[in-house]
Amino acid sequence: MYFFSYIHEFEKHCHSEDAVRRILKKEREITKNMNMMKEYLGRDYSSNHVRNFCLYWMKGVDRRKEQLKKKGLTMKEVSGNNFTDEMCEDYDAWRRENDLDCLYFDGDMRADTLMSAWTPIKWVAENFNKEFGKEFFKPNIYNDFSTEDLRLLADETERYLSSNNDLVQELNLFLGKAEERCNYILLPDRRMNTERFSLEVDGKRIWLYDMVPATLYYIFDKNALGKYFVSCTALVENEMVGSYPRQEVDMDLVKSWIKREHLEMGFKDYKIDRKNIIPLIPGLAPLETRKLTERDEIKAALRYMYNFLCNREEKLLIEELLGDGGD
Repeated sequence: MYFFSYIHEFEKHCHSEDAVRRILKKEREITKNMNMMKEYLGRDYSSNHVRNFCLYWMKGVDRRKEQLKKKGLTMKEVSGNNFTDEMCEDYDAWRRENDLDCLYFDGDMRADTLMSAWTPIKWVAENFNKEFGKEFFKPNIYNDFSTEDLRLLADETERYLSSNNDLVQELNLFLGKAEERCNYILLPDRRMNTERFSLEVDGKRIWLYDMVPATLYYIFDKNALGKYFVSCTALVENEMVGSYPRQEVDMDLVKSWIKREHLEMGFKDYKIDRKNIIPLIPGLAPLETRKLTERDEIKAALRYMYNFLCNREEKLLIEELLGDGGD
């Protein structure tokens, strides 16, 4: 299904019909094993992608609770910042077996989800049910890690997210891609994982909600996500402390990571520069994030997200096909 969109890439590397056949055979092998959600859910997997994600989160929470129960702990007790080394090891062990990003990257703790699936599910579900004032929440410390809302959406999807609704159709289209490898990346540092959701900059808490434009914006800021791409540029002289290295964002490191992870489609004309970042929706600056409540805004965001993942999927597939000596 991708052949015509990347045939020009093949032409650079293929010089015979046999070479093309080998590449297409490899494509079938790659796509057949591309969805870890299917593997994780097994027989519970379906074409209802809202249900898939809800079952995935519920299964993960249940397994985490079971793991902690054996240690005499609860989810609340390990939700603060007072983690012992043993707690961190247990959490990492749980992630390796239950976190889709880690499943796609063979347990690498630097793995991360590029685009949140829950955020747009919440946007669409609350928009669709706004006349009833219904809000939806994932398990968290404030609801005692309840999976009630996930169960509602999984068992009664049609009631809360009617498949006849065009916004729900856009959501399901995006979620189908969000399950796949194209929605998972490898960070330069695992600490960047939580900071893509929220971090402190110059003493102020900012919320990025894993949104791609915000991520791309703040990796250019050495006081934000850019701290994972710094290098020493010169020595600074200070009368009190003497000389010390000045650290600045290394643009070569930034561009290298963006290209490695195939995020360049987040920039106008693929030109990697802060001023070229494409916003999530018209009128919302890349550094801005907020809950979307209006249908038109949600639809625009879903289309940005879906198109981004489709574009990235194509890049990843080309990389895998040609990386196996297709010539």
